Amino acid sequence: MSFEIKIKEKFFHNKHDKNKTSVLKNIDITIQPKEFVCIVGPSGCGKTTLMNMIGGIVDHENQVIQSTNSNNVEVEKFGYVFQTSRLLPWLTVKENVELVCEIDSPNFNSDSIEYLLESFGLKDFLNFYPKTISGGMRRKVALARALINNPKVLLMDEPFVSLDQPTSEGLYNVLTSYRKKNPITVIFITHVLKEAILLGDRILFFSKKPGTVVFDYKVKSIRKPLTLDNKSVDSEYKKLKSKYPQLLEGLI
Repeated sequence: MSFEIKIKEKFFHNKHDKNKTSVLKNIDITIQPKEFVCIVGPSGCGKTTLMNMIGGIVDHENQVIQSTNSNNVEVEKFGYVFQTSRLLPWLTVKENVELVCEIDSPNFNSDSIEYLLESFGLKDFLNFYPKTISGGMRRKVALARALINNPKVLLMDEPFVSLDQPTSEGLYNVLTSYRKKNPITVIFITHVLKEAILLGDRILFFSKKPGTVVFDYKVKSIRKPLTLDNKSVDSEYKKLKSKYPQLLEGLI
């Protein structure tokens, strides 16, 4: 499902006065089916607000966010992975994934859930509670929960933040392996430029607030091996940092 995002301006109203703050301005993006689009930019530039508008968490306020073949992109076509796993601590790994199925897909069978979790390396942890497994495993569960209803678009807001490099790279492989079998569109926010180069087909560079796209870049690197130490990724990273130092200020 390809879709376009056109936002003339997005404001947030201040609670203590009548003033309003412009968060996003002059956004005009078209995302193609099965494309992996990374969004990078300085903190507070509206990246998460844009993601929340796409996913329906924040009101569109008459801005245009629509597929190319229908009037609106329906919220249920999305999967969402947040900066933290947001698992319910009183539910097991399997139950956290089942909870979403009970809401959106009442007829989804238990075998499908177990198969997905097994493919993510969680076969032996189905009945574990979130506090008893590692941070990396909790992120895997969150990713499985986002994918269990077969979304057309996966929204990922800094999903691997604060994880060490081996854990992050393990999750890169889980995500990439899933997309080889189930090619879906991914919109991915990150502060790590190498991560964007390694995973993305395109990188959208945002300005400071109010955020707007100042550079739409097509990635050229070879993705093997799928690690941040990949020589092709490192070379492209250095070229970008050298050519656009002000644009990339604040990125890792």
